Amino acid sequence: MYYLNVTSNIMSLGGIAIAIGEMVDSSIVMVENAHKKLEEWESRGSPGNRVEVIIEAAKEVGPSLFYSLLVITVAFLPIFTLQAQAGRLFKPLAYTKTFAILFSSFVAITLTPALMTVFIRGRIRSEDKNPVSIILHRIYEPAVRFALTFRKSVVAAACILLALTVFPFMKLGSEFMPPLYEGSLFYMPVTVPGLSVSEAGRLLQIQDRLLKGIPEVEQVFGRRDGPRRRRTRRPWRCLRR
Repeated sequence: MYYLNVTSNIMSLGGIAIAIGEMVDSSIVMVENAHKKLEEWESRGSPGNRVEVIIEAAKEVGPSLFYSLLVITVAFLPIFTLQAQAGRLFKPLAYTKTFAILFSSFVAITLTPALMTVFIRGRIRSEDKNPVSIILHRIYEPAVRFALTFRKSVVAAACILLALTVFPFMKLGSEFMPPLYEGSLFYMPVTVPGLSVSEAGRLLQIQDRLLKGIPEVEQVFGRRDGPRRRRTRRPWRCLRR
């Protein structure tokens, strides 16, 4: 972020927040597969040691996890082609999310297997005897049974919900960033080069009085900018209806 001049704003931090869930998914899948392999290894009493079983479990899911994270990374690349307001708004999010997912894919196949060999200790409890799994199964099983029992009704309800989204989708329009009307107008005249500070201030006061005389104008805010290119001064003001 520092070398790309990406500041810590709400969009760049939002990209990191979005990526957090996907960053940890790969490690969760790898640890879960290692637990399952260790459970089978302990129940069968197969030859070998614990470290070898963990490494084999990591090899089994490592390539799939790595390429799935790369697919997520590539999916955000079109955002870098956005221009103007949309580009300035969403590029910081794309940068942070892309870098987070990209480097998490390397961490998933390097650091995670090494940490598993260090921290996965003791006897592995069976999935059917794990208290967390038991609670989740009791919550999930009734919903699955209902969906499988009333298959046609569930599919029909899903299609109806999908059809209801057609009307709001048609109202979205074609603009990527819809125009916002906040009741304010931005007026920015450009003066001649070399205008003195006193003369620029006098013109600013005259324009403020003229603009304030318009019945639709509620407030007028004016500011005189400092020297810019070719030593021009640009008075500006914000008109609030």
